[in-house]
Amino acid sequence: MGAGLTGRRVLVTGGSSGIGAATARACAAAGARVAVLARRADRLEALADAHDLVPVTADVTDPGQAAEGVARATTALGGLDVLVNAAGVMHPGLITDQDPAEWRAMVDVNVLGLLAVTQAAIPHLEASDGGATIVNVSSMSGRRVPSPTGAVYSATKFAVHAIGEALRQELQPAGVRVTTISPGFVATELFDELDQSDVVARYRRMAATVGISPEDVAAAIVHALSAPDSVTTVEIAMVPTDQDDSAYASSVSGSGSGAGSGTGDAG
Repeated sequence: MGAGLTGRRVLVTGGSSGIGAATARACAAAGARVAVLARRADRLEALADAHDLVPVTADVTDPGQAAEGVARATTALGGLDVLVNAAGVMHPGLITDQDPAEWRAMVDVNVLGLLAVTQAAIPHLEASDGGATIVNVSSMSGRRVPSPTGAVYSATKFAVHAIGEALRQELQPAGVRVTTISPGFVATELFDELDQSDVVARYRRMAATVGISPEDVAAAIVHALSAPDSVTTVEIAMVPTDQDDSAYASSVSGSGSGAGSGTGDAG
């Protein structure tokens, strides 16, 4: 791909807010042609109009919609060079307390949705004329379990790491690079959408006080995409300088659970 993204064709999932929206804007600013995929049509349209992007409304948890969304984006862009999987949901809480529907929601979006979009995109990426790359937005919670209240969320992000490494091995002969981005706390609206609980209140405080911006994560993604074709950035792990993981410890006492969706990260 060389030193820039000029002319590259990029699809970003979870593109209506948070890391996904910031990444779409950053890629477009770097010269790429960008399609954004998400469920919220109104948010997509506004973002697309403001930054000359291609909006694609689809639900990644529906394999049919995921495949159709990838097809529409690829047709509109005239091909595909980059896929950024930034869609994600989070439901913090202790396993003892949680509704199994919350576990299913996280697995459906964070794991199965990522797989559905990626599988549909692979043939198009393999047809790229160079620099084809998949970027999976994981989390520092995919590298360690910070708290019992993040058990299932962490499990889905561990899965993202495993899938990324397997894809890197599988697609290396075809010249498709695979990168995992692992941010700590990111200040996005994800936490604003969570139902109120003691755990959620703590997450909100941590995101508000130490969270890095979605633009910081987007910059890391553009950096990985801009590497020479001969270089694969396997992982970028990044945390706020002031993030103190010991702050998670007291979150267990106020168990509760919450629900949220978007492209933020729970650190």
